[in-house]
Amino acid sequence: MNDSHTPPRSPTPALPPDAGAGATPRRWPWPLRMYARHARESSFRRQLSLGVALGALCLALMVAAVNAWQGGREVRAMLMEQGGRVATNLASNSSLALLYAAADNAEEAVRASLAFPDVMAIEIRDTRGHLLLALGPERDRLPTAGAPPAPAASEAWLDQETEESWAFSAPVWTRPEPTPFDVTLSPAQLLGHVRVVQSKATLHRTQASLFVTNFGVALLFSLIFLVAVRYLALRLTRPLAALSDAMARVEHGESDARAPAGGPHDIALMAHSFNRMIAALQEREAELGAHRDHLEDLVRERTLELSDAKERAEIASRAKSQFLARMSHELRTPLNAIMGYAQILKMDSGLTAKQRSGLDIIHSSGQHLLTLIVDILDLSRIEAGKAELRIAPVELVPRLQAVVDIVRVMAEDKHIALDLELGPQLPAVVLADEKRLNQVLLNLLGNAVKFTHVGGVTLRVQALASTGAEVGHALLRFEVQDSGVGIAEDQAVRLFEPFEQAGSAEQRVGGTGLGLAISRQLVRMMGGEVRLESRLAQGSRFWFEISVPVVA
Repeated sequence: MNDSHTPPRSPTPALPPDAGAGATPRRWPWPLRMYARHARESSFRRQLSLGVALGALCLALMVAAVNAWQGGREVRAMLMEQGGRVATNLASNSSLALLYAAADNAEEAVRASLAFPDVMAIEIRDTRGHLLLALGPERDRLPTAGAPPAPAASEAWLDQETEESWAFSAPVWTRPEPTPFDVTLSPAQLLGHVRVVQSKATLHRTQASLFVTNFGVALLFSLIFLVAVRYLALRLTRPLAALSDAMARVEHGESDARAPAGGPHDIALMAHSFNRMIAALQEREAELGAHRDHLEDLVRERTLELSDAKERAEIASRAKSQFLARMSHELRTPLNAIMGYAQILKMDSGLTAKQRSGLDIIHSSGQHLLTLIVDILDLSRIEAGKAELRIAPVELVPRLQAVVDIVRVMAEDKHIALDLELGPQLPAVVLADEKRLNQVLLNLLGNAVKFTHVGGVTLRVQALASTGAEVGHALLRFEVQDSGVGIAEDQAVRLFEPFEQAGSAEQRVGGTGLGLAISRQLVRMMGGEVRLESRLAQGSRFWFEISVPVVA
């Protein structure tokens, strides 16, 4: 079929911002918008019937048009063959009329040819184009004859075709007959042409009849198919409508609603599943009703149990913190005495090497135990909420240099570098807890030197530009980077937990595993968070950022 009137495809128009899932795009053509609105408002059975009816109508039209076109081609060929035969026969009977220029000799043959169906007019002309005879109802409107094919044709040809007729032309030749007196047969001579105009009325009637007949047959079968589809749709939609009605009743609070198990097998299974679901919901609702009667008593009982458990946990936590604080204080007093007497005994010049070595072991063990006690005391104070920051003016650059100088001795013993890099915008004096800041930096630097064997450790401190900082405050970043052994990913996750240490067993000896946990809690008290980046065998980087007031 000709699709020259089909509009070009265009991209699917974008939906407006307020268009929902069922909204119709405003830029769609009017017929599509009407169909979309109809599809939203009509039932499935009506939509199916409409779709099948439109499809069947289009199919009937297409089948009728194709059959009419094919039948018309056959009828056209037959009629054109008939017109050519009429012209050829008339040409064979018009030789004497043209030879003697006597129209009476050809009039009978012309009238006999006009008796054929659809023959509208006939004319006979000589070779110079002079009209010898013209008969027929349409002889006054004969179109101008075209030029004959070259060389001169011996058969009829289609001279001209219009919307309403064909014009066939046939040559008229002499028919020489042999005689006993002729040595050679004289050649045939062209006397003129016969032109027959044949109407296309039969062709048009046949095409119209074929189209109507085929369309009627196709439409009949389409109607039968539509009836069958409507029956199937009714058989499909009726149980669906019943199921939808049951769902609506359940939605409005009717708990005993049931869907009839009819229709096709799949829909019957859906209805059966819906009924089982409603029955299960009723059972659960009954169980919930039974539990609801005792729910308040159960909640009250559980609340009392949780309150008692919470109170016991708080008492145990306070007791633990008090015990740790008291034991740490009680242990530090005799431990200081032990370490003091060990130092006094080491001053005796009469000690042997073995005795001096033993005193060194006593002093170092006491120092390690004192460090562990102090860490435990700090951690218990933080967990108990007793730790406080003592804010005071701190000269930032001298304090940082003093911290580096404390750790430098340890770095020089391991033959590694220890550098301090200060940003150009650092304030001179800030308000901070000098003791807690020293504790955090010493812990980070000490761990970095401890786990670095080649390369060095760098402490970087710089002031960051922050749009969210308060007026008169500076955002400081403290960063400790080393080229040490690094930390594995699984160890980095739990590194800030109490009593957790990274590295090998040899490296863990001498540490308590509380330094990073305490440092993290202290940084959080200052308003920051300790971060870590590390790769195994490539070093580590610890940093934190805190906002501190600047003293003018």
